[in-house]
Amino acid sequence: MKPILVVMSWRGGQRLQRCLDSLRPAHEFFDRILISVTAEHGSDDDRLAQAFATEVPNAESLCTGAELPTMQHQAKWVDYLQSTGVTSNQWIYWLAYDDEVRLTGIRNLVDAQGNWPLEAGTAYIGPWAMRHESPDRLFDGDPAEPLESWTAFPSDGPRRMPVMDWIAAQLRQPTYMQMSGSVMPFSNYLALRDQRPRKSGPMRIEMAAASAPGIDWVQEFSEPISIIYGRSNSDRASYGKLARREDAHLIQWLGRRALRDPRELGGLLGSMTSVTGAYTRAALQRGELPSEEWRVRGVVEP
Repeated sequence: MKPILVVMSWRGGQRLQRCLDSLRPAHEFFDRILISVTAEHGSDDDRLAQAFATEVPNAESLCTGAELPTMQHQAKWVDYLQSTGVTSNQWIYWLAYDDEVRLTGIRNLVDAQGNWPLEAGTAYIGPWAMRHESPDRLFDGDPAEPLESWTAFPSDGPRRMPVMDWIAAQLRQPTYMQMSGSVMPFSNYLALRDQRPRKSGPMRIEMAAASAPGIDWVQEFSEPISIIYGRSNSDRASYGKLARREDAHLIQWLGRRALRDPRELGGLLGSMTSVTGAYTRAALQRGELPSEEWRVRGVVEP
């Protein structure tokens, strides 16, 4: 059992090239590799993706023909995979165009035949090997340096949690999260495309994707399978204001889950009450928004 790797690229340029370079030696660990570019046909990114698909036997490229917002771009590649026979129970490894696969982590994860240990009903999110770079300059440090391993789970465990408990904890105390390197069933992406109300933007897509029907657990791998490039001064708690205006769908999606299973309702209501109280106190200047917690669980080799 091997996942399908999907790279979504928007104005990728050198970062997309870096991502593709990391995929060449890892291509055998994936059933298919799809490079999905949102750009005009014949753009630099489209040509990069087409060249990669020509070179790598299990790779293919998709170009939207025009730049699309994130969720519309995602719907395009979901439509494409569905039209080419991908079923809901197949697995998707999602990778951002400005990140890389971590081949060492993948090799340590799979068995002798290259099969991944993936369990139905589970969404796999993190951990991530982290490098830092600025928006206008690519990482130029030593690629052999050990990397911090960042997690969205408690730093001392557990590494596997009921999905609603994990989401509730994220809503109360935000930690660094990325979709890059996540592995989930294709059904999760069908749900992101089809559920109502539609998700309008990419913020907190990790929670939305993990909350799809049929997912009971969120788990992280034993070590990072991706290397992400970020900025250590980002504040995902602050942009939560915008995210909550944009992603009202999340409350309704989670509410439907809780109504189907009343055991999940208490955690959801508690976390939403906690979050609402924090934002109310901040608006009244009686408190501050919760700051993002940076959780590092040791270091790993590249």
